[in-house]
Amino acid sequence: MDRRIILTDRLKFQPIAYSDCDRMAVLHADARVMDLLKHGTLDRRQSDALVADYEAEWPAFGFGSWTVTERSTRTMVGYGGLRIHDGGLGIALRAAFTPEAQGKGYGPELGRVAVEYAFEVAGLDRVVAITRITNGPGQRSLEKFGMAREREWTTDEGRALVLYAIVRPGARSRGG
Repeated sequence: MDRRIILTDRLKFQPIAYSDCDRMAVLHADARVMDLLKHGTLDRRQSDALVADYEAEWPAFGFGSWTVTERSTRTMVGYGGLRIHDGGLGIALRAAFTPEAQGKGYGPELGRVAVEYAFEVAGLDRVVAITRITNGPGQRSLEKFGMAREREWTTDEGRALVLYAIVRPGARSRGG
């Protein structure tokens, strides 16, 4: 059994693979999905390169990003998972969902799956999430599965951000 493939009552989480390029390109090009992520929308070349990175992360790190599919409709509704934060903040949870999937509780469901995988399978002690200070729904989603707000800051580009984190029970917090 592949422990990277996870089923909940409503969703299937499957590691992103290069065979997902067509589906991922549609999400990556949609500003309604990507506007809250750091890099924003991506063209096809950029999307394919990122998908290749996503696929390579699983064997390299033991964690990575999943496609998120509704089990009842077999429709891909988003993606997300665990990535090494390029700003040195640790292992970060990321998520993006189609507008039709937003508001259905899929964010906290992904968060619970990712945190459980991080602690129980990947052996991580801490997971962070970064969101814009104006993203109230995203912050509420993070809090629903136990992430705690650690600090706020403004980037050099003027983006006001919030750092959330969750620590494996029994592990010491490193703070943010």
